[in-house]
Parts: sequence; structure tokens; C-alpha cells
Amino acid sequence: MTANRLSLLVVEDERPLARLWATELDHLVEATLAHSLEEARGKLRGRAFDAILLDLQLPDGHGLDLLREMRSRGEETAVIILTGNADLNSAIGALRMGAYDYLIKPCRMVELEQHLERLAGELRLHDENRALRQQVLARQGAPQLIGHSEALDQVRALIARVAPTQTSVLIHGETGSGKEVVARMIHLHSDRRQAPFVPVNCAALPHELAESELFGHRRGAFTGADRDHRGLVLAASGGTLFLDEVGDLPLETQAKFLRLLESGEARRVGDTEPYRTDVRVVAATNRDLRRDAASGRFRQDLYYRLSAFEIRLPALREIRQDIPVIAEHLLGSIAVPRSSAVRFSETALRALMGYDWPGNVRELRNVVERAKILCDGEEVGPEHLNLPAPPEPQEMPTRIADAEWQMIQQALRKHGGNKTAAARELGISLRTLYNRIEARSKRPPDGA
Repeated sequence: MTANRLSLLVVEDERPLARLWATELDHLVEATLAHSLEEARGKLRGRAFDAILLDLQLPDGHGLDLLREMRSRGEETAVIILTGNADLNSAIGALRMGAYDYLIKPCRMVELEQHLERLAGELRLHDENRALRQQVLARQGAPQLIGHSEALDQVRALIARVAPTQTSVLIHGETGSGKEVVARMIHLHSDRRQAPFVPVNCAALPHELAESELFGHRRGAFTGADRDHRGLVLAASGGTLFLDEVGDLPLETQAKFLRLLESGEARRVGDTEPYRTDVRVVAATNRDLRRDAASGRFRQDLYYRLSAFEIRLPALREIRQDIPVIAEHLLGSIAVPRSSAVRFSETALRALMGYDWPGNVRELRNVVERAKILCDGEEVGPEHLNLPAPPEPQEMPTRIADAEWQMIQQALRKHGGNKTAAARELGISLRTLYNRIEARSKRPPDGA
């Protein structure tokens, strides 16, 4: 189902009537017409539909035969029966077989429209419930950025600019830096705010099931597919689909997302015909997708489509001045029964600001929660913080070229001198690796 329209198969042998329904209901349905049982079977082999409008009396058989075949295959598509007064018993039999409803011909257009609107509302509710379940699983936080640094002000300004548009957005940021918060803010400041926001952790999707989970599948499309599955793309119809860690999507699934972005079309696993949907895609990554695209690990064409508008979220260590206000916000928002902790001591705040936070805000949240549990009074002290000891100082290369050469040497040692494997690990081409080695060989010795 698109944001406003059902995909509807009209099985009706009176061609002018079928065309009239398709035209008059165009605001509500995307209609496909079939004028016989055999033609309907062919359409159903090609794709899944949200609903079927099925006449019982057809030139090559009875509509109940088609309904019976569908139910025997486990297909649960909503079927509205069209019947004459003389065939009411068949209509009642269809209801017992799981038909959605029936109408007596000739039916009024307004009556048919009411039935379809009710069905569309039920499907939207189904998708919204699925989206809510996804949000609960994602443990959604408050959709706001806490802090007053210039870097966060710039992020807020970019969100305000892009949110009212339909443009795809790519959010860059380290793990735990709050990329989903930015995505939710984009959604809540858009005209899609009343529709679902569906977050998907691409890194957690099994590669063999990623396409099915996202785009849906037909019953029997693969082992274990015991019923039709609409997919998360349709669950986000009319709203926003958030692809977290988009760089982990399998390449074949990336190709399907490119088509979705370019044409608004997608195809369920097991279908031969596509469905149309209206969904905005916001993606996030902690990787260098430009480099991944150059090396073939991510589709270049999809990268260019997603990166039409990019937002870079700073790491927590880059906005140290915001750490106190973020920590105080977390201390107040995290629920710990019987805890009386309401503030940090100055020494504790200095300790928080002195740490580099490789896990960013997510790590800070965990530290604050633990401190709130351990603190018996109102003030959290440094003794309540579980911060790792600072690493031993290491001798750092004095030049970037030295650091790069160290990485090359480590990769070559790891792979026993295999330059192809070393280049792959480093994320550079074999030619680039040879150029770096040649340049190093021509460099004069230190102190020369």
C-alpha cells in the first residue's frame, strides 16, 4: 500500500464496469484489471496485492475457485466478493473461507468506496503497529540534541533546512553519537510526522533475509516463508524509513533500494511485478561510504542518491563543552528506583570531560546510569564513575606519512607479504599500495 492508495486486483468480466471502477477509485486504489479466472491467476503469480475485488460469476469458472486456491496456499490477501442476489449462498460460503466482505451487484460506487476505505484504514493500522513495535525494539530516546556547542547548532540548522523537503539524507557519525536522534528530528519536523517512523538496524539483518525483511515476500518464496510478509518498506509507507548502518546492507539489497529511491517502486521476494510506495529514506553510517563506494564495497550510484544531503554529527570528544549539560540531562532522565542523585560534583564533571568517550553518548549514558545506581546521596562523585584508566602514552609518528607507512607494514606482515590482501584490508587499490611502497623506497633516510 502506498501512502494513500491500495494495490487492488479487480477481477470482473464486464470490462466497461471494471474500467469505470478503476477510474472513479483512482484516488484510493492502484488498480490492476483481470477479466477471467485464468487472467487473475496470471496477475497473482506476478505480484501480491493489498486487496482483490472478485466477481463470483466469470466466463471460465466461479470466483470461489480462485478464493479456495489462494487460501489453500496460505495467502491472506483481503478479498471483497461481488455477487448477485441469486448467489448469496456462495457469498456466505466465501465469508466462511475468509473473504473480507461481500457486495451485491449492482453496487453503488459510494458503497464500494466505503468498503475499500475501511480496508485501507485497517492496513494502515497494521503497518503503524508494526512500526511502533520496531520503535520499541530500537529503545527510542527523546528526539532532541542536548548541548550548546557551535557544532550542534550547525546540525540543528541543517535539520531545520532539510526536514520539510522530501530529500534523502545521509547522517555520518561514530557509533553511539546520536544518529537516530537526528533521523527522528528530521521526521518530526517534516510533513510526514503523523505517519510511521520505522528504524532498521542494517547491521543486525541476516544477509540472506535482508531483502525479505525490508521489501516483503510471498508465501513459499523460500524455505520458512509460510505466509505473505509486507515488509518494513510498506510499514513505513507515507512516513520515514531509517536505515541505520546502511553500509552493512548486502550489495544486492542496495540495488533494490536504488530502484526505490529512483522510481518509488519495489518488489517482494517471489513477485515478478513491483509495487509502488511513498517513503522517505534517511540513512546513517559510521563508515567512510565514499571510500567504500570507490573500493566497490558499496554501490556508487546508491551512495550518490543517499548523499544528496549529508549531515555530520560530531563525536562527543569534539564537543567536550557540552558533556556537563548532556550528563546532567541523562542523570535527570534515567529512571533508577529509590535513587536520590540529582547532580555531579565538580571533580566528577572534570573526570567526565577528561575522558575521550569512544562509545560517545551511548557510553556516557551507561556510565551515568551506573553512577546513579551506586550513588547513595544527591551528588555523584568521581568514585561513582566507572571510567577506564587513561592509556599508557605511546610514541606517535611525527608525520602522517610515517603513520601511513606503519599501517602498510602491519598489513603486509599480517598477510605474509601478500600485497593484494594487504590492500584490501587497508581499503586502497593495489596500484595505490605499490605507489606508496615505491614512494617510501625513494625517500631519503631520516637525518639525511
